[in-house]
Amino acid sequence: MHISEIIRSRRRELGMTQEQVAQRLGVSAPAVNKWERGICYPDITLIPSLARLFETDANTLLSFEPELREEESLAIQREVDRLVREEGYEAGFDYAQEKMRLYPTSDELAIVLTQYLDGSLVLRQIPGAEGYRPVLDDAYARLAKSVVPAVRDQASAMLIAKAMQEERYEDAQRILDDIPDRTVDKEERQAILYAREGKDEDAARTWEARVIRIAADLMGAIVGLIEIALRDGREDDALECAHRAQLAFEALGQPAWMSLMPRLAAVTASGDSGEAIELLDAVMTSLHGGDSAALQGPLYRYSDLNDLTDLTSRMGALLLSEVENEDEYVFVRAVPAYRSFVEKWKAVGSV
Repeated sequence: MHISEIIRSRRRELGMTQEQVAQRLGVSAPAVNKWERGICYPDITLIPSLARLFETDANTLLSFEPELREEESLAIQREVDRLVREEGYEAGFDYAQEKMRLYPTSDELAIVLTQYLDGSLVLRQIPGAEGYRPVLDDAYARLAKSVVPAVRDQASAMLIAKAMQEERYEDAQRILDDIPDRTVDKEERQAILYAREGKDEDAARTWEARVIRIAADLMGAIVGLIEIALRDGREDDALECAHRAQLAFEALGQPAWMSLMPRLAAVTASGDSGEAIELLDAVMTSLHGGDSAALQGPLYRYSDLNDLTDLTSRMGALLLSEVENEDEYVFVRAVPAYRSFVEKWKAVGSV
């Protein structure tokens, strides 16, 4: 990240205006504006004061930290994943924090590692999770002010989700209002550009990634419509939405658990314990590798998808825990088939 971007990023993170920075440093606001636009640089004598003002150090401010290449970033991500899986969450967490300190201006690395650590807290049901949460929350708050649009949007989305979970709806709306509207679909333009340049594999991978993301977005949208229909007492509409979602996900070659989750949401709300147990069993089968052919058809021919077995198995363990403990599944726990269901999938999870 260039010094101009670092100055702009740190100023925004600290909630300061250009005028306030200028006043603290004894320079003019137009001078600060020129620094941020890369037209000129701060006088070398101002660097120590600028570093103190921005709560950082001169090396970071002047971009003296090692440049992070893409392959190095991927290696760091893989090592964090290995440490979490093999040596425990704390080892992976500490390693990730060390690397983020080493590359303090690489917001792209920071958002990937923060989201991974956040997701692992939930999927792996880490004891003492609340002890790690403040560090992750601070990272999201910082990254929500990033000068990198994709990073800023992802961090903002996580902050919105957390605010809604905690019923801080005004905070969620405030964060949402701060996200700028997009006028250009960069991903679409990139795929078209790759194709025009004859880079068909790159274009195909870009389109395939879009299909995967659209499927995930579609899941959230349909489940949202099902929940509204159920609150309105329109159970038939909810089941019809679930049916159409299943057809859509099957057509897109998505895993069975994804096509079944909307119907599970509808059936759970209706209290049909018999069908709920059947759906839960089918979802667990899929999460534990029961449909390995998913995401391998012609829609995903060029995508280098990693083995997702460990991730989906963790999702299965989380779902099983919810069935055992959450109020929404209390009706399922009252039927005779529940005990055999739990014993079956606990045995699978212990292998």
